[in-house]
Amino acid sequence: MKSSHRQRLIETTSRLLQAQGYRNTGLKQILDESETPRGSLYHYFPGGKDELVVAALGHASETVATTIAELCGAHAAPGEALWAVVEHFIAELETSSFEKGCPVATVALEQAAQNPVIQQACAQAYALWQGGLETYLQAHGYRQPAILAERLLVALEGALLLSRARLSAEPLRQLRGMLTPMLQQED
Repeated sequence: MKSSHRQRLIETTSRLLQAQGYRNTGLKQILDESETPRGSLYHYFPGGKDELVVAALGHASETVATTIAELCGAHAAPGEALWAVVEHFIAELETSSFEKGCPVATVALEQAAQNPVIQQACAQAYALWQGGLETYLQAHGYRQPAILAERLLVALEGALLLSRARLSAEPLRQLRGMLTPMLQQED
């Protein structure tokens, strides 16, 4: 039971951070929405909010990494695989009324310059995703998989941000036309 409290705190925090960021996510809201006793918060996260946020970012980054790996693994052609990843994020945005963007970006924009612990967690999340893309691209014979993985991540993050700001998935949909030339340029 106690470990389920910890997991509920992490999952709830992850969901709230994705939708509303670090500053707008309070401990009371996390406790209320996770239906977890206050004592559990400080038992599992004696470092308070920052320690919980780091755990939530780790959870979110692993979830996204797994999703990317599964979507890429389900398609033989890199263009189709990467488009499936983009479609996943389009669906997340549209089904959440544009509340579910990148689970790390909002926190990174708010806290990375001010909080080294949070900055490190955000950097690790992006490194995990980029590393997964790099491994996938390397397995498909790309000459510079690290550079291409970073470019793809930058394009995806930018499109997610613009889509959320505009309340339209059109910037993400425009990536489809960009993926093939990006992949061919590095092949």
